[in-house]
Amino acid sequence: QDGPYRLRSASDAAWPGYSAAYSHRDTLWDRILIAFGVILSMILPVLALLASFAGLYLYRDTPASIFLGGIAGSWLTLGHLLVPVGFLCVHLTNRRYGPSFAFAQVIIATALIAGTIVFAGDIIRPYIPVDTMPTTREALAFGAAFFVSSFISIIAFEGARGAQWWTAPLFGFISAAIFFAAVFYPAAYYGTSGLWLDQGLLYMGLLAGEGLVLLIPYWMLRRMVPPLSGFGGY
Repeated sequence: QDGPYRLRSASDAAWPGYSAAYSHRDTLWDRILIAFGVILSMILPVLALLASFAGLYLYRDTPASIFLGGIAGSWLTLGHLLVPVGFLCVHLTNRRYGPSFAFAQVIIATALIAGTIVFAGDIIRPYIPVDTMPTTREALAFGAAFFVSSFISIIAFEGARGAQWWTAPLFGFISAAIFFAAVFYPAAYYGTSGLWLDQGLLYMGLLAGEGLVLLIPYWMLRRMVPPLSGFGGY
């Protein structure tokens, strides 16, 4: 007498003829398999981001003043130029798995680095070149800048995902360039001597230009990193 809607959950579908259909309920084993699959799918993205961080760290003191006609001076290094590679890793993860996985990639990689420094710093310190070690302020400024800019770029990438393959990574790279430079330079150098504001603006433009160049490898990797269903093929 109460009809087919009595004591039905929101996941149940109504079918013609007033018959009730009950959806599949995931068992504990199903959820374990799903969680295991998520962990496996995150291994390669996290390793790729960690590799980009390692390259950035190793080349942070290698001058790259040949760029911009030498006007950048000795402050510009190859480490600066490798920062957008990390954003490329995040964009490819976002393309493949979506924004949740891309944000998790950034969190996991950051947590692994922080955990290694805290719990295994004394073990790895003898194997790290002393002259490449940044100050604590610079390290914290970089971590905060990359975290904020990655989060903003993930949102921009997802919002620009559409019929043109280049719109999402383009907006992602540009937003990452703006927010990374805007956060890093004041956090790392405010109150110090030097032309850090001019360097930050110059570096912001350089990052945006590198983002345009990195559209080429992004385009080349599109077939190797296809998006899962639900993202419209872009």
